[in-house]
Amino acid sequence: MIRCNLCGSKRVYSVYKKRVPRLQRRNTPYAISESHLKKPDKIVRCASCGLVYAVPSSLNEIKMDYAQMVDPDYLEQERGRRAQAGIVLKRIARYKRGGRILDIGCGPGFFLDEAKKKGWDVAGVDLSAWAKSYNRDNFGIEVFQGSLEEAHFPDRSFDVVVMMDVIEHLDDPKAILTEIRRILKNDGVLYVSTPDIQSVLSRLLRAKWWGINKYHLFYFSRKTLERLFQVVGFKKLRYASYPRIFTVNYWSKRLMAYPAFLHLPMTAAAKAGFGNKLLKVVLHDQIDVIVRKVQRLDSLEPGGVSPSNIVSRKLKVTAVLPAYNAEKTLERTVADIPRDCVDEIILVDDKSRDQTVAIAKKLGLVVFEHKENKGYGANQKTCYQKALERGADIVVMVHPDYQYDPTIIPQLVEPIRVGGADAVFGSRMMKGGALEGGMPMWKHNANILLTAFENVMLGTYLTEYHSGFRAYSARALKGIHYEMNSDGFIFDTQIIVQLLANHYKIEEVPIRTRYFEEASSIRLWPSMVYGTGILREMLGYFLYSKGALKRKRLEPLTTGTR
Repeated sequence: MIRCNLCGSKRVYSVYKKRVPRLQRRNTPYAISESHLKKPDKIVRCASCGLVYAVPSSLNEIKMDYAQMVDPDYLEQERGRRAQAGIVLKRIARYKRGGRILDIGCGPGFFLDEAKKKGWDVAGVDLSAWAKSYNRDNFGIEVFQGSLEEAHFPDRSFDVVVMMDVIEHLDDPKAILTEIRRILKNDGVLYVSTPDIQSVLSRLLRAKWWGINKYHLFYFSRKTLERLFQVVGFKKLRYASYPRIFTVNYWSKRLMAYPAFLHLPMTAAAKAGFGNKLLKVVLHDQIDVIVRKVQRLDSLEPGGVSPSNIVSRKLKVTAVLPAYNAEKTLERTVADIPRDCVDEIILVDDKSRDQTVAIAKKLGLVVFEHKENKGYGANQKTCYQKALERGADIVVMVHPDYQYDPTIIPQLVEPIRVGGADAVFGSRMMKGGALEGGMPMWKHNANILLTAFENVMLGTYLTEYHSGFRAYSARALKGIHYEMNSDGFIFDTQIIVQLLANHYKIEEVPIRTRYFEEASSIRLWPSMVYGTGILREMLGYFLYSKGALKRKRLEPLTTGTR
């Protein structure tokens, strides 16, 4: 008896023995789109962990069928398969916006071609000679013909690996996942789609279910698949419903083996003249999941930041000052900005009622003025927009109220300069800087409580979310919808959520602050309103992360620069 691939146990019990329905008696050659494939001889369930798997008669015969596969019917559904590929790529973009992507079992290459059009560096692996030639001749994509192990890809060479309807075909899923983990970068993600043996359709249709055929060697449920990920070294990020998009004619053909209540509506629609219309159907009988590689000792690179990530060219650093009635402190703030590090200083005035603009122009700053008072968040939007328009590579926000010490800007921008971070926040809570600088105790304690709550909700370990002294890479600002954020104080929290939702890396450096009479400060009642806004943002992110809420401003910005 074959040992369980998940736990190694030999204790099994039978869940299926071959009883061939009339439609399955012919020996149909393997094809991706074939719906009348032979059934397996026997399927068993592991008595220890619950994994369901087949006991095949001949693995060599199955592998030979894969190598000889030709599937013209698959090509006829190109429109639908490309639409489906677009949905999958959009889901992947939540966690990775670009880089190198590998499609295992890539077939004729519609997914790879769609990824290529979106700017991905693509690679594919497939056992079929037909798939290899189709990719090369039609899309100019060189696909490796053979198994993943035979491809011998270098360590940590891919940002994303995709396996759509593949893992169930493997004779050793654990070994292949281990190999995938080796070739994924340390923050790489894996997309897997596979039939769900615990689905309602599987239980209802039993042996007639499409997922039961002799080429499927493993039958996963969410529970067994998650356990396999955990054993190998992956962490689940998100489940989603798997969309199938085909023409009505195709649906009618594929469902003929199913009970009448499933295929008759499709057949009627096809006869009514809708046969060539695309139809998206979610049957909820497929596991669709994205997982991330877990950091372990074997995946850590020595020496901290990789030398390949160090930026050698001179980067333009722009300090932006969101100003409102800052005449008393502006000059001292600007005097402390280190000009050997900062190339340009931009001040955006939010319709001040004092001499802020006149002083800024006297100091030689680049000045932009709002015609009306728009709010703190709106001021930041203009700051970042103008800085990016003027070619900034790194943007540092400095409040002109002199609460933050601008002399540490070099420490703030250094992690971005060497490629170790996308954003760096000055933290008043590190090394006791807040209380020593005179932060009121009520504000200090509220800051700690809110930060703890935000860390729990967002799964992070920042010491502070509410500092107004920050540096952002231009890449990060161009990759998020910050212009969709609030015009008020909650902007600072919203931009953090956007960065984390799109997996930008945030670092912190300790700073000291100065609290004095002339400095601007948010008062008690606005602070309470601000705290309520944070609770709302955390709830929204939680629902978004679970797929229960759509939020456009948390999606990656993938349509070029602003």
